[in-house]
Amino acid sequence: MPKVNFYLLKQNAAEARLALACRLAEQQSRTGQRVYIVTESQEAAREMDQLLWSFVPDSFVPHTLATDDNAAKAPVVIGHTAAIPAATTCVLNLGDLPVADQAGLAAIAEFILNDAEAKADSRVRWNHYKQLGFELQLHQL
Repeated sequence: MPKVNFYLLKQNAAEARLALACRLAEQQSRTGQRVYIVTESQEAAREMDQLLWSFVPDSFVPHTLATDDNAAKAPVVIGHTAAIPAATTCVLNLGDLPVADQAGLAAIAEFILNDAEAKADSRVRWNHYKQLGFELQLHQL
């Protein structure tokens, strides 16, 4: 069963979610995890693609979009659909829906902005994952 980490941010800015997702993608890929970043739309996937090139000047996170031909070989893949690539071990969820369970999936990250609506949505996701029997943890940043 995957472990689901909920990250409650102090900020209420989308940029904070994206920056944390970039840092986690870098950390997870360095440990050998196969990371899939789920975004809300194709445009958001392209935005995350660009952000991974520039979020830290001295860093390089090998990544690609899910629509690219080499997506199966990349340690970090960015997409906007719930269809998680088969070799994925870690999902960073910036999308609208909870992540489905899949064989080999070890970790899921959910990012919560500091506002009432985002917190309410996260409670729904928390209960969804709890019903699936996933291990849950909240991190207040």
